[in-house]
Amino acid sequence: MEDISQGNYNTQVPVVSNDEFGLIAAKTNEMIKGLKEGDFCQISFGRFVTPEISDRILKGQVPVEGEVINVTIMLCDLRGYTTFVERRDPREVVSFLNEYFSAMEQAVKQYGGIVLQLIGDEIEAVFGAPIELSDHPEKAVMAALEMRERLKDLNRKRVSMKKDPVAHGIGIHTGKVLAGSIGSEDRMVYSMVGDTVNTASRLESLNKTHGTDILISQKTKELVRGKNFNFSSLGKTALRGKSEEIENFKVL
Repeated sequence: MEDISQGNYNTQVPVVSNDEFGLIAAKTNEMIKGLKEGDFCQISFGRFVTPEISDRILKGQVPVEGEVINVTIMLCDLRGYTTFVERRDPREVVSFLNEYFSAMEQAVKQYGGIVLQLIGDEIEAVFGAPIELSDHPEKAVMAALEMRERLKDLNRKRVSMKKDPVAHGIGIHTGKVLAGSIGSEDRMVYSMVGDTVNTASRLESLNKTHGTDILISQKTKELVRGKNFNFSSLGKTALRGKSEEIENFKVL
């Protein structure tokens, strides 16, 4: 039993009789098999989603109908990715993306965020779910600044190897989303749905217009007011697909 408590599920209890002791031994072996399968499921599942998300899903803590919560969403996208891919061997592209994504995800995790998905060259992250963070707007901005520094490190390495530096844009917005398992019977993903996600995405794209790398909404700025950040207003902008203009701020 000590081996089992330490996660060694290859242990088997010898069944040497047909009495009640033999029955107990057989049931114990069934239990060990179930624990082993559950452990394998969690490890395998954890390779595709974060441990925090997989733990909640496996425990049935994510409502089927989803839950409306207040979070801060971050969208990050590489600049010039299409051209980058066209000019390089696919193996080099994959190697770079793995290095880049690893560095950026570490920055997100450092400040309590969760990377929801990686699509092409884009990162979608959330702060405040599935684990609550009372200061999620602040944590998101801190993570974005850390991502800026990590990108500088990557670029120094690339330049030293005679490779072109890369750039990215980050958009951050705070608001309500519907969080839950979304998909089909065969494949479900923990996802965020709502205008908050769309706004963060539009802000990320707006970096291209302003020549900036981190933009946040007025709502997020108001929630981190008084913190040790420096911002510069870029005025109000009508974001694509939205009827009202919103003020956006460059993070210095």
